[in-house]
Amino acid sequence: MKRIDSSNARPNANGTGKTGFHDNADLPQQDATYVTPDWLNVIQEELANIIELNGQTLNPNSRRQLYDILATEEGLLALSQAVEGRIQLLKEQMQDADSSLQQQLSEAVEALQQQLSNLATGLASLYPKVILAGVIKQGDARVINRPANSNISFLDARYAIHITPEGGHEAWTIGRQDARIDLNVFDRSGSSRVGYNGSINWSIVQVEGLTSATGNGTYVYTGTPVVFPILAGESKAFTIIGAGGGGGSSRYVDLNATPNPPDLKGQNGQDSYISIDGTTIKFTAGGGIGGIGGIVGDGGQKIDGIAGTGGQWLLEGEYASATRLNGQSGSATAEDHSGAASDTESRGTGGDGADGSLDAGTGFGGGAGEGARLSMTYTNNSNQTQYVRLYVGKGGTGENSLITADSTPDQYVAGEDGSHGFIRVASAI
Repeated sequence: MKRIDSSNARPNANGTGKTGFHDNADLPQQDATYVTPDWLNVIQEELANIIELNGQTLNPNSRRQLYDILATEEGLLALSQAVEGRIQLLKEQMQDADSSLQQQLSEAVEALQQQLSNLATGLASLYPKVILAGVIKQGDARVINRPANSNISFLDARYAIHITPEGGHEAWTIGRQDARIDLNVFDRSGSSRVGYNGSINWSIVQVEGLTSATGNGTYVYTGTPVVFPILAGESKAFTIIGAGGGGGSSRYVDLNATPNPPDLKGQNGQDSYISIDGTTIKFTAGGGIGGIGGIVGDGGQKIDGIAGTGGQWLLEGEYASATRLNGQSGSATAEDHSGAASDTESRGTGGDGADGSLDAGTGFGGGAGEGARLSMTYTNNSNQTQYVRLYVGKGGTGENSLITADSTPDQYVAGEDGSHGFIRVASAI
């Protein structure tokens, strides 16, 4: 199909860019629009194609072939179906566009949620972080309590304690317990200390997160248990050494006046142990037994000391790959009254017994026993994080009960102190 394009066709007769027919009476010496054979042939073939492409032959005697084709039920039905098909196509295109938009929105929301999750995870993995903070005001108890429904243990070495009294020139002590922290703050003036009543700012800082390396390291005696977590399915290797006992002392006694003098015994070394909170599992390296002292009396009478025995190990609950050694006993002869010392690093060794008060080999104190030694692997076979409680034993004090500032007898020799215990924790493969 095309519009009339003869030489005097009227431009824009049917709208901008649409030529048409016109009498051109308003244009001087201009004929009306010519009809060209080319244009007429186009019109003819457009009309003929409607008939012929619908399967009919042109009938020169009929003047209603176009009407019959366009007005029949089949034609109308075909036109209706074509319109309906077009509408359905447009509907599907709109649905596809809506689905695509919805998918894009869903993907955008999911990406945003993932970014927020990554941000939260990143913030959660940043350390150190303040987990608790507050102010203890004047008149309040100097105590920081664990929050209700919390499983934090203030014995966990991952938690650092920071306090700042609101005043000048103070000193303080901090006492850790599982569920509380006790603070004792002093005003200081020279060497004297006066009770402090001001406010105290405090915070609890978590210095590291919970990883497979948490708790790893070496531990020595501090007088306080240590708590650290162990992940579900994680294995830890423990080396535990009990503390050595204290050596026995030696002194001069009038055995005629006191035929049965009291023993001058060194203290026993404390046990070192690992236990798992909430279970009956406990691995103990017993402390060495203190040596018993010796006594010398008139006329060369003597009571030689007795050596302390070694600590004993005890394993309760689940473990693997255990190496167990009871501690050795100390010595108690005139020539040798030393404490037992088999550890190459002198950990958990027994204290030496004292030389005799008058003669080194007469009435000597007994050497103390050393602590037991354990090595084993423990695996947390539960599906929850467990907490390991660790305590390193204190070495026994050598017997020195008679030693005071003003009244120590001239003929008295103290026993030596035992060495503290030791624990090492490492991740096990």
